Amino acid sequence: MPAGSAGAMPERAIVQALAAALAPTPVHWGFAPFETAAEPPSLPLVVVQRLTYSTAAYEDMCREAPYIGDCVVLLHTWALNYEAARALAADVRQAMADSVWGWRLQQEADLYEPNFRAWRIEAQWLGSALQPD
Repeated sequence: MPAGSAGAMPERAIVQALAAALAPTPVHWGFAPFETAAEPPSLPLVVVQRLTYSTAAYEDMCREAPYIGDCVVLLHTWALNYEAARALAADVRQAMADSVWGWRLQQEADLYEPNFRAWRIEAQWLGSALQPD
């Protein structure tokens, strides 16, 4: 964690760090680029999506804004075959360890998406004491 930083790296910074570490594999913040696409995106790719943000553990009636809380993000790692998806997921884990501070892997799930005919490794990462992004 850089000096003077509190909590975990912001979500947008995760996307930037992963994009730099995983280039030329595209990294997107959310699924918005795909919502209006006529064709499915080309693979491989990584999508960062916030799952939850909770301030409950930090609430204090004496605290003034800004809010801080715990955040869970999902890192969706997509590839056409299982081996490639697992390899990219390993690269994502390494990039998170090397380039991102304050986030801890909570769990992973290996999922086959039959409509997309692709594998998605979904990893949940927890970051604590963040301002909402």
